[in-house]
Formats: sequence, structure tokens, C-alpha cells
Amino acid sequence: MNEKEIIDMIVAGYPWEQVIYKIIAVEALDPWDLNISVLSDALLKCLAKMKEMDFKIPAKYLIIAAILLKMKSEHLHFIELLHEHEEDNMDFDSELDMVEVDELETEEIKPNLDFLSDSFNLREMRIHKRRVMFEELVLALKKALKTQQKRERRRAKAVIPLNIEREDITKRIADLYKRIDTLLAKIKKEEIEFSKLVDEWKRDKILKTFLPLIYLDSEKKVDCRQEKIFDEIFIKKIQ
Repeated sequence: MNEKEIIDMIVAGYPWEQVIYKIIAVEALDPWDLNISVLSDALLKCLAKMKEMDFKIPAKYLIIAAILLKMKSEHLHFIELLHEHEEDNMDFDSELDMVEVDELETEEIKPNLDFLSDSFNLREMRIHKRRVMFEELVLALKKALKTQQKRERRRAKAVIPLNIEREDITKRIADLYKRIDTLLAKIKKEEIEFSKLVDEWKRDKILKTFLPLIYLDSEKKVDCRQEKIFDEIFIKKIQ
């Protein structure tokens, strides 16, 4: 199969139904009795070729390929069942062939063996192969794609966007140090309370002020003291 025609259709944005029908036409498949193995293998070859050529593969074709592979595996399982059934029948027939009726007969006793025909008249297991038509395949693929789209929409709704405020911590440290210096000069004291550095006594405001203060203390630019836990923190500049 010339994969180029199929790949060109996928890249050009043709409806996936037309792409599937094109594969069916190129592979000379019967639309009324599709060979799922051939169809899935042909599509996978095209997608593998697109990957080699570094083309972007639309997500819907990956879903379609996965569905066709599942259908192919079910088809192969059916073929295995048929072979097992045929082998069982062959073994059963060979065992019957080994039984010689003459060995059971003697001159004095000639038993009636008609009942054996009823005993071995077993119902043959019938496995019906259901044809897969093009129209049915398209409907099944549409349903699967629709289900996948619903799942993606549900996942998108479940994701809560996080607005993370990115700030330069160095700038925040410098701004706080400058503010401490300004307030100490204004109140003309050696120490200032931490509560006076926080504009609004809220959790986020407290944390945004406390974090750069820790840096200033570790860098020995200020000295922080607290007489009791949870009490006021006093801040003093280190000259």
C-alpha cells in the first residue's frame, strides 16, 4: 500500500471517515465484510510513517487505531476458537476410527450396536462469524470518539487553574529593608514591631512580609527578637 496518499489526506485534514474508506479502497477490502486485521495494520503503518516523518498525529486517529487493534484481537481470538474446535472434532473422529466393531462381536454373542450411533450423536458447536460492515464500523468509531471527547471535557472542567504570583524575592527583601529603615527613622526608635510592617493583617500579607524578614535576619541585616512564642516580634537594624 502506498502510505503517501493516506498520509496526505490525514495531514490535509480530510474527515477520518474518508481516510478509512480510502484505506478500504486501496487494500481492496469488501465494505460489506471488512477484514479488520488488514484495515488496522494498514492504518498503523500510516501512523508509524507519520511518526518517522515527524508529522503531528491527530489524537482521533490514535483512538481509532486503538479501537481497531482491540477489534483485531477479538477477531484473532475467534479464529483460535475455530481451530481448537476443528482439532477437537478431528481427535474425536480419530478415536472413533480406532474402535473396530468386529472386535466386539463373537460367534455366540452379536450385540446390537445401534445405540452407539445415538450415544455419539453430539451436537456440533457452532461459532457464527458476524460480518463487520463499513457503516457499522463508522458508527462504532463515532461513538467511541464522542465518548473520548466527553471524558476530555470532564477532565478539563476538573482542572482548577492556579494563579501563582511570581515575584522576585530579592526585590521583596530589598523593599522590606528599605521600609524598616524608613519607619525607624520616622518613629525615631531602635526597634519596630512586626505588626506595623504588615499593611493588612491577613494570612497572605503576613507571609509575604515574614518570609523576606527571615532572609534579612539570616543575612545579619536585622535582628529579630520575641519574648514569648506568638507574641509580638521586634525588629532592629544592625549597623
